[in-house]
Amino acid sequence: MFLFTAFMIVFMMHYVAVAWTCLNTPFLSFNLFAKILPVFMTLFFFAAFIVPHQVHNDFTYILQIMAQSWLGVLFLYFITVMAAMLLQLIFKLIGHPITFSLGPLVILAAFVLTSVSVSRALKEPEITELTITTETPGTDGIKIVQVSDTHFGATVTPSRAAKLTKQINALEPDLILFTGDIFEDTGRYTPLFVENVKDMKAKLGKFGVTGNHEYYGGIMKNMDLFREAGITPLQNKTVQAGKINIVGINDILSSGIKPQYFEEIIRAGTVSNNNYNLLLSHTPLYLEEAANNKIDLMLSGHTHNGQIWPFKYLTGLRFKNLYGLYKKGKTNLYVTSGTFYWGPAFRLGTKNELPVITLKEAEK
Repeated sequence: MFLFTAFMIVFMMHYVAVAWTCLNTPFLSFNLFAKILPVFMTLFFFAAFIVPHQVHNDFTYILQIMAQSWLGVLFLYFITVMAAMLLQLIFKLIGHPITFSLGPLVILAAFVLTSVSVSRALKEPEITELTITTETPGTDGIKIVQVSDTHFGATVTPSRAAKLTKQINALEPDLILFTGDIFEDTGRYTPLFVENVKDMKAKLGKFGVTGNHEYYGGIMKNMDLFREAGITPLQNKTVQAGKINIVGINDILSSGIKPQYFEEIIRAGTVSNNNYNLLLSHTPLYLEEAANNKIDLMLSGHTHNGQIWPFKYLTGLRFKNLYGLYKKGKTNLYVTSGTFYWGPAFRLGTKNELPVITLKEAEK
């Protein structure tokens, strides 16, 4: 049912884009070829997404890049067409219909948006420096780097992973915390990504939790990749790093974790001592429950801050805590927009981000 719904949505986006463009561009016509073109485009799109997960070689790797890039182009072109259609309707309703062809202008506008989106996505992660107050002795000055939603795969290459490793090591962090969606199904290139993550250095260690994509790619396989990369996976468990309790919770949505169980996992890891309580949860839900159970800092990702404008507004309907720093009582939550991106190398109105959090002792 999901696959059929996805197919119909992508088909309708193709159909609207092709039909409107043909009807609003002087040198084009909505002929038989144009009418069947959306079907072939949609079939190719899904084949290019599915085949690379079954066969790993240079051809399918390029095919995967093409499919993911086309998704970004399609989305931006579709919303540009919808904006043009709305403009045509408004002018028609006020009695001044647009008489010239909008097709060429829409093509140009979509090209500009695509160029800006690609250039934003190809930038190195921007460091966001945060200072969070701590009342726990022995934690003043602790530096934490959050890595989230790297989606190492077809459009985030091993060379970019290598640059990220250099960027992180130059910060000399005490902790590197991974909040899910780290490795994609890349076949032959996976070992290169693992080696790059393995080269990331942190004085107190590297710890991580599952995101939804860890489940898509196979949870056991991805946890093995975590371990190979030197990341200690925290699957509904707690570890102690210096004076910090790091509580890790499996992806809430993929695991079907309800608020009560969420609180039970936290309590099991935080009641035994007076350490600083830090929670890793890929999905930014249950902030109130975290605050009720003495969590000092919660780190999340998943939302990508919408990644491509105006998709962020739809994402915001689902997640109240979409991006940035939030506070509930004494609990801080930081939701990152992601180190890189999912799918197409597109970012519009958002950024690749590397949060660097320094704990600072509260003034007395």
